[in-house]
Amino acid sequence: MKKDFTARIVGLPEVYEMAYVISQKVTESNLKFDVIVGIARGGFPPARFVCDFLNIKTLTSVQIRHYTGGAKEKKDIEITDAVGIDLQDKNVLIVDDVNDSGKTLTAAVNHIKAKGASEFKTAVLHEKDNTSLKADFVGGYLDDWKWLIYQWAATEDLVEFLQGDDMLTAGQQEIRSHLEDTYELEVSGELIEKVMAMKGNYLR
Repeated sequence: MKKDFTARIVGLPEVYEMAYVISQKVTESNLKFDVIVGIARGGFPPARFVCDFLNIKTLTSVQIRHYTGGAKEKKDIEITDAVGIDLQDKNVLIVDDVNDSGKTLTAAVNHIKAKGASEFKTAVLHEKDNTSLKADFVGGYLDDWKWLIYQWAATEDLVEFLQGDDMLTAGQQEIRSHLEDTYELEVSGELIEKVMAMKGNYLR
């Protein structure tokens, strides 16, 4: 990891609030959407929340691989699972958790365009200022670059961090101190316990 790499965990209450903020902005725009496309995997939870707030019944997904766990970036953007429903002449809202470089969002937009959507907009929980493509609706903006660990990816990211730092066999307190000292990342003992109990699923 680079020396100035920092991270924080984003809990579900914050996600719910950001999804609400997004939905408020969509409502105020007077735009109407037929379909929400969540960018898998991180866009699944916020997309469902936004569906609920906006009363949109059709939720589908596109899976795009850009990052693996622990902030490791893949060389190429890859669509591994295309949208499986007809989007011809539909108004589509594309939802993801975070807009970092903009590459994932760009790939999603191009994919939705190719599917014949009549109108499409993008929405993200958090957007970083270095992105190459600004989302249309944003829950919150991040001026300082920080890796966001959403609660639904905590095990994946933390195992990747600890494996890369040769810390998987350390004790709980040592792990917590290491994460705070290295990444300014505060992690509860309860979460560390859960992560370590599941780490074998990532090391097979």
